[in-house]
Amino acid sequence: MTETINHPLIGAIAGKAEDGIVQFLGVRYASLTDRLAEPELLSHYDGEEIDATKKGPQVISPPNGCDIEYGFLQHSLQHSNFEISDLDGLHLNITAPSGAQDLPVLVFVHGGGFALGSNAWPQYDHLRLVKLSVMAGLPILAVGINYRLGVPGFLTSEELQAAGYKPNNGIQDQRIALKWVKQYIQGFGGDANNVTLMGQSAGGVASLLHLQSEEPLFEQLIVMSGTSLALPPITPQVAETAYALCLKAMGIQELSAGNRVRDIVHGPLSKLWTNIPSYIPLRPVIDNDTVFRGPTHEDFAGGSAQVEAVLPGAKWCRRVLLGDCQSDASIFGYNLMKCQTGIANAFHNSLTKHLSYTPETVCALEQAYGINSNTTDEVALQNILKAISDIRFYAPVLAIGNNWPGETYVYHFNEPNPWEGPWKGAASHCLDFVFLFQNFNEYLTSTQQERARQFAEHVISFINGKAPFPSRQSTRNGAMVYGHPVNGAVFVQSVSPNDFGRRETILRLAQGVRLDELNAALGHFLDGK
Repeated sequence: MTETINHPLIGAIAGKAEDGIVQFLGVRYASLTDRLAEPELLSHYDGEEIDATKKGPQVISPPNGCDIEYGFLQHSLQHSNFEISDLDGLHLNITAPSGAQDLPVLVFVHGGGFALGSNAWPQYDHLRLVKLSVMAGLPILAVGINYRLGVPGFLTSEELQAAGYKPNNGIQDQRIALKWVKQYIQGFGGDANNVTLMGQSAGGVASLLHLQSEEPLFEQLIVMSGTSLALPPITPQVAETAYALCLKAMGIQELSAGNRVRDIVHGPLSKLWTNIPSYIPLRPVIDNDTVFRGPTHEDFAGGSAQVEAVLPGAKWCRRVLLGDCQSDASIFGYNLMKCQTGIANAFHNSLTKHLSYTPETVCALEQAYGINSNTTDEVALQNILKAISDIRFYAPVLAIGNNWPGETYVYHFNEPNPWEGPWKGAASHCLDFVFLFQNFNEYLTSTQQERARQFAEHVISFINGKAPFPSRQSTRNGAMVYGHPVNGAVFVQSVSPNDFGRRETILRLAQGVRLDELNAALGHFLDGK
């Protein structure tokens, strides 16, 4: 069934209607002159009725990306093949109650390591979340962004810049999408002055980078299992190394500079994902235009003035909701399992190399987490992943939650993954959005379905400007726990990480060495260095 609206700026748009909810799918927000070009905000539509009843194409990225993510989740949803487009991938999926007016707006940035992801994937469908918001009496309008990934999204170098191609296309795409929302969302029934940006995993990393903008792009922020404290932007020097590696992987390193650029911009699409190894760091880069630096733990410890100096958005983003999953580091487990033999020694050698000035920290970390060659490789791997979860996911939540100049709400997601696979029984990475968007409810236990509803209703409440549970500022160290061993979903007020299903170790380690240095050392280990 279709439903057509007459948008005051765009014209007639036909959407897909179901149970009082209308979805406008594949609505283009920007145009591209070529695959590495700057996105240009669409400010003119030709006046003909737009058919927005079908999802738009996936950007250039692995065609099997959706199934790769299902492997991480350990469960799948049915889907057809996804079309891949060179130039037509910058679009939005807009989901709203029929007849909506001035509703709070949620804008979602998917994760996928800046390499995978699409708003067309079934796991990111916002239909059920919006429907639940109506049932809860707190209706919202939801927007899913498609943005460039991998080589088109994040490859940069002096050579490309000399040819007129700027860095951080993927971040620029998101920014243009947010500007489009400000300009056009009212015609779909949203309130352009009440926008909440939500990012999960790499999307959370990107969402924090948008706070480096002096220009207000949204009013509230939700960060799920991923921050730029854990995955900071790379330096231009690292970007040059990544460029050289990509040239070699594509077999074009011996061409002239002009021909290399021409091949990247106009060569076969498949070369941009089949030839590029996953270890090449294609992610946001410091360019002193969009991304000025990576915020650090030290910045957040420096107080409100320091946070606002590094993140001007702290002045205009009035509230933040953020959290982690208990076993977030499971996302790294898939690669680490491939080199599990002797992993305790590899971990020791890597950290000793990169923390050579503080061997006592390496010793304390290994003792605290039980990482040594006397344990089995399997146990050592699990203990290493616990350390990574604490340092790369839990510690940033504490840093931001405790030191944000405005109001913050913190949660810890401990619900066990119910499906067969290496992470069954663990609150694995990405399980948070599985519960939030309600799209896997048929495959959850009745208890977990109820927990998913509670989690989603808390997020909906936040989007509506309400307090989903007590703020960090009102309780000092309180957080909502989903998957509490006794009470299921409960707000816990405590100074002990153990009460949230986390470990005390990270707090003790932070007293002896900067968390930014620990995180950097773990990054080197994960990169095989």
